[in-house]
Amino acid sequence: MSERDPRVEAEVLVRKAEEDANAMRLLADAEISDEIVGFHAQQAVEKWLKAVLGSRGVEFEYTHDLRRLIAEVTAVVGEFPFDNAQVVALTEHAVPLRYDEILDTEPIDRRATLALVNDVGEWAIAQLPPSSE
Repeated sequence: MSERDPRVEAEVLVRKAEEDANAMRLLADAEISDEIVGFHAQQAVEKWLKAVLGSRGVEFEYTHDLRRLIAEVTAVVGEFPFDNAQVVALTEHAVPLRYDEILDTEPIDRRATLALVNDVGEWAIAQLPPSSE
């Protein structure tokens, strides 16, 4: 079995996070449910946080729990400069969509969610070591 390369793993997670963020950006102005927009927002943030952990050689659990990932990132980096409650609220969109459950939540503020996801992405990428390219 080959050993994980944290840099490669982080690069893959960043690429996948960008794909989710791009889907969220495109869908935010479309007539599509909040659950789908929220799902891609949550997935982007989740993958960026995992990229930060992975880039530092920290093994992480494959979880959708943003609260847990924020705690792990904060322990490693020393900060997470965002409103944790706003970020953690995205967790509601992680799993229920996959099971067609109806979320009992307020409609999401798409502009605020877009801004938050973009900011978290920029911050997470700044936490990664420089690319070897």
